[in-house]
This record gives sequence, structure tokens and C-alpha cells, in this order.
Amino acid sequence: MINADHAESKNSMKNVITRHSGIFMLAPLLAALCACSQPEEDTPVQEAQPATAETAANEAVTTDGPPRLEDGTVNLGPPPGSLGFWTANNGRLVNDPNNYEAARRAMNARVNIEDAPLQPWTLALTNHRQDTFIASEPYTRCKPAGGPRQIMSPYGFEIVQMPEIQRAYILTVSNAMSYRTIYMDGREHPAELLRPTYLGHSIGHWEGDTLVVDTVSFSERSWTNRDGLPTTDKLHLLERFTRTSLNAMDYTFTIDDPGAYTAPWTTGFGLEWNPDIEVFEYMCQENNISPAAMVGEGRMSVIVP
Repeated sequence: MINADHAESKNSMKNVITRHSGIFMLAPLLAALCACSQPEEDTPVQEAQPATAETAANEAVTTDGPPRLEDGTVNLGPPPGSLGFWTANNGRLVNDPNNYEAARRAMNARVNIEDAPLQPWTLALTNHRQDTFIASEPYTRCKPAGGPRQIMSPYGFEIVQMPEIQRAYILTVSNAMSYRTIYMDGREHPAELLRPTYLGHSIGHWEGDTLVVDTVSFSERSWTNRDGLPTTDKLHLLERFTRTSLNAMDYTFTIDDPGAYTAPWTTGFGLEWNPDIEVFEYMCQENNISPAAMVGEGRMSVIVP
């Protein structure tokens, strides 16, 4: 049962609201008119807040272009506050019908092997390696791999830019979890003879939004690709990394090796960004199940890893 005093109070309030509803409806309009009538000097001007590296990176993520560092340079790694690394979409240098994986996996390379300027011995060794399922590849022995082979390695890689020391690093999960140093300080390759290594000696510079990496002094023990294409210590590799968006990068490179090819030639493949994950520890020696493929007649190439 409703209390009479309570009911009367509710009716009175309803009458008040009804009588003054016009005032309530006009209140917002009156307030707006008052605000517009204030002198301009009484309206505080809000100063624009300076952009920070984090806000700039976040804005870049929402656009079609690549993320950038505070100085405007393209950021080849994860934007601030995020994780991620790169993996190869394909990783093949050539389409080779003799490739031991050709029957079960699409090659989709940019160059056909008959269009690559292989010397006769280079083609013969490539075919031999495919006939033996590339069992003599140094990768199966937990050795580092340079050039394109590093970029297309399983489990991905990360590019770390350190402008404060004028260097960049390519960090890989596999390939003995190795890294490559790229000197960005304008230096040239040393004039004196360098000792050939698996990764070579790399210097880099920017051409617009493209990172250009120039590498020499590769060891003939190093495989720079998974197609079985050999290289020699005369190899001069020119790589071009162009991040076209947050999630995509074009990787193009020119192989100039007069010891193995009759002319310089260019190929490449696309790279895909893998967000929200980071490179992890990988111990090749502890997880290596490849030794079973390393034995048998004809399994070793003339160039022993």
C-alpha cells in the first residue's frame, strides 16, 4: 500500500517538472549562447602537445606506410611497445624443376634457373646437391648461414637498428642463433684481405626508405641459399630491404660472383611481419635430428662445410 504523503510528494514534483519543462529544455541552448558571447581573450587557447616517438609510431601503425623512428627513418623492427619479427614468404632464389622439393612444394621464385647465369660447374654442383637432398648443407650441422639463407631461415629473424652507435644487427633464431653486424657509419670494406667467414663483412646505408647492405668476404664453406646454388670467396652481395607497410617488406638482392656465375644477377622474395611474438632461444646442437641424412655415399660435396 502506497503512503499518501509519498504519493502527494510525487505528484507535486511532477507538477513542478511539467511547469518548468520549457526552462529545462532551453537550458542547454542558453548555455551555448552564453559561451559564444564570451570575449575571445577569455577563451584559453590549448597548446598543441609535441609528438613523441611512441605516438608517432602508433600513428604510423594505423596508416598504410611503414613505421618510422623518431628521426623519420623507416623502422625495420617492432614499433615501440610491441613485439614481432620477420619470416620469408618463399625464400627461393630460383625455380628449379630438379629441386628435391619441387614435387611437393611450389617454388614461386622470381627467376627461373635457366635464366640465372650459372657457370657449367655451378649447375653441375647444384644438381648434385639436389640429387642428395642438400644433405651437405652447413645448416644441418648447426653452422651459420649468410646472405639470403640467413633471411629465409626457419623461425624468423629480427633487424635491430642502433643509430646511436651507427650499426644495425640481424638476429636469427636458427642458424646456430647467430647474428650479423651491419656497419652504418659510412666506412668502406677494409682494404686489407679479410678472412672469409660464414656471414661476411657487411656495411650499410639508406637510399630513401630502403636499407642497402653491401657484403663481401664470404667463405666458400657458407651456403647463402637453400637452392644449393654455390658461391665462391669472390661473392659480392648487395641486399635491399624495403619495408612497404607494417606487415610487409620486399627483400631484393644482387649476386655478383665471377667465380660461379657469368654475370651479376638479381632475385628476391617477400617478407611477412609476425606480430605479438619475439625471437626465442634455439639450440641447434641439442635439437639436431639431421645427422641421419648426413651419411651415405655421395652425400658430401667437394666443398665440405
